[in-house]
Amino acid sequence: MSIYKFRVLIEGEKQVFRDIEIKSDQNFEAFHQSILKAFGFDNEQMASFYLSDYDWNKGQEISLFDMSMSDEEKVLQMSDTPIKSIINCVGGHLLYTYDFLNMWNFFIELIEISVKEKEGEFPQLVYSEGAAPNQNTRNSVLSDEEIMNEILKAEGLDEDSLKNTEEPFNDDIFEGFDDFDDYQ
Repeated sequence: MSIYKFRVLIEGEKQVFRDIEIKSDQNFEAFHQSILKAFGFDNEQMASFYLSDYDWNKGQEISLFDMSMSDEEKVLQMSDTPIKSIINCVGGHLLYTYDFLNMWNFFIELIEISVKEKEGEFPQLVYSEGAAPNQNTRNSVLSDEEIMNEILKAEGLDEDSLKNTEEPFNDDIFEGFDDFDDYQ
């Protein structure tokens, strides 16, 4: 059994990262719990991992819970997915998003694979750099517009792509509740 060492960097914070070691056959839920603990976040929000390329583009999702809308849509779940089944070479990248309203994003890279047995409980925090932000300060730092832009960005949309689309329900017949009496 291998031990994976991941570097977990929080988005937007200079030099704030954690190195976490985990057994390759442990699941993503154990990794999720270790990241929250390492950064001092609670476990009260939704989260997902995403397989990523070197440009940090989102790929396959590994979700905390199955949120698929149909039986045809297959979403991997953290509790059922061993880490080695998704990532198994040094330099591999993952994205991790915690709290989809506040959009705490983490960039994760597999920096070392150790094949010899190590003592102790896993996962374990092996290195910490910088003070982690308070989980509840994100909203006070971002305006409502910035939060909406983060949500749109996470969904692959941006302000320019929205400007190039026609507004839905723009029929000029019904402009407000004052016009309602005209149509009864």
